[in-house]
Amino acid sequence: MGNRVAILGGGVGGLSAAHELIERGFEVAVYERNELFGGKARSLSVPHTGTDGRRDLPGEHGFRFFPAFYRHLPDTMMRIPDPSNISVFNNLVHATRILVARAGKPPLILTARIPQNIQDWALAFKELFTGIGVPNDEVLFFIDRLFILLTSCPERRLAEYETIPWWTFIGAAERSTDYQTLLGKGLTRSLVAVRAQEGSTRTVGYTLLQLLFGLLTYGGFDRLLNGPTNDVWLTPWVDYLRQRGVQFQSQTLITSFQVSESGIAGVTAETAGKPLQITADYYISAIPVEVMAVLADEQLTKSAPSLANLSKIRTAWMNGIQFYLAQDVPLEFGHSLYADSPWALTSISQRQFWREGSLAGFGDGRVGGILSVDVSDWQVPGILYGKPAMQCSADEIEKEVWQQIKVHLNVSGNQVLLDTNLLSWFMDPDISFPNPTSVTNLEPLMINTSGSLQFRPEAHTEISNLFLASDYVKTYTDVACMEAANEAARRAVNALLDRAGSSAPRAAVWPLAEPEFFRPLIEYDRLRFDLGLPHAPFAIPA
Repeated sequence: MGNRVAILGGGVGGLSAAHELIERGFEVAVYERNELFGGKARSLSVPHTGTDGRRDLPGEHGFRFFPAFYRHLPDTMMRIPDPSNISVFNNLVHATRILVARAGKPPLILTARIPQNIQDWALAFKELFTGIGVPNDEVLFFIDRLFILLTSCPERRLAEYETIPWWTFIGAAERSTDYQTLLGKGLTRSLVAVRAQEGSTRTVGYTLLQLLFGLLTYGGFDRLLNGPTNDVWLTPWVDYLRQRGVQFQSQTLITSFQVSESGIAGVTAETAGKPLQITADYYISAIPVEVMAVLADEQLTKSAPSLANLSKIRTAWMNGIQFYLAQDVPLEFGHSLYADSPWALTSISQRQFWREGSLAGFGDGRVGGILSVDVSDWQVPGILYGKPAMQCSADEIEKEVWQQIKVHLNVSGNQVLLDTNLLSWFMDPDISFPNPTSVTNLEPLMINTSGSLQFRPEAHTEISNLFLASDYVKTYTDVACMEAANEAARRAVNALLDRAGSSAPRAAVWPLAEPEFFRPLIEYDRLRFDLGLPHAPFAIPA
């Protein structure tokens, strides 16, 4: 076979695969259904908001953040040159705090700390969760659950924790409302976009631990970009790949795969309303799971049985809304979690992370700050209209989100958010309103429900020239995010190199890192697991 590769989908997974392949001498073409590349990570423009030579206001599907445990995506970003910086990786800014806002109560501030041994870890967890309004005995129980995860072997994680819902594992149903709100829901749904009652303990628990490791080991919870996503990351990336020879074709909708005895013979698509036939030696699908599930027809799944269960992988909504403010409201230098918000809201105050003066070139010159909010639960009734977001109009969603945030921030006489400070707002256009009584989401997010790992395929398929580079692929990262898409792309490229018999170096793939303090206890648990014994009770150090 030759070295022509067609990448179907121009999101983070597709661009990552193109990056690895073009640097290894392959001929690469990327096909994307949208006008812009970057998938859900791409930033948008608010139409007709720029005046006097300024650009339209920047919008997002949801704020982009890069937790400290990300390794694959930062590695790629270090290899993307930026005309205004060394690389786009250097456009990341560390966030060192988390604001946990509570309705009608003073907020909690979580700050970075670096434990040095197991006793330090126990103390650090206690300090994180003490004083949040949850009874001390319940805090200790939750910490005990975390230590069980930390000291369990990978084999037990897969065999046992994959099938246990997180809500069950942490015993939330038998505990207080504050425990359920703050520890059961607040630390999971808002950041991982998975309902605690449905998400597997293996995914939710270990992703939560990775997020906490960032706060407790790297001097910062995560990193954020210093400007609009396209400006400081995606546009330089696409420009670099074009310079290296990658061919890009936007507004191209993939409609079917043509399967022959020797593999994929071609892909049928539509571009600008006209049919298009895509042919290559190898094909990498970087298409979202809900779309790939439709494309995986009987002919395709007969040749690639691992794709037969894609329709069983569930998706949920996690979409953004931006509030444009006359006066900036910086909040804390990091994420804000609104613990009691029924719609599981989180936010970032953008301007404090952006380059000095970067907002001046947008809009009509009046915008002094942007509060970018993610809405993670669209199925629970709100506090203003008593309806879930899925049943609200765009105006109702805006007013409901604004009100839920105000209830959390305007406490103890402090007026942090003022109606008079709000100039305008912009909601993710993927949330569409085909008629007054229905709301649809064009780009939902995969969620890891308990037991769902069995439905997820590897990056290679049974078809010799078809590979997968999307966040539903089995990866170390596991949860649906940009890091998982990048890792899946690396796995797809490595499998392609193997089948092509290429001598090119393989793309690096890293497992999730965990503190070495727990290694002896993990090995001890492996012995117990091999003997069919349960996890040994763990006494939290005083």
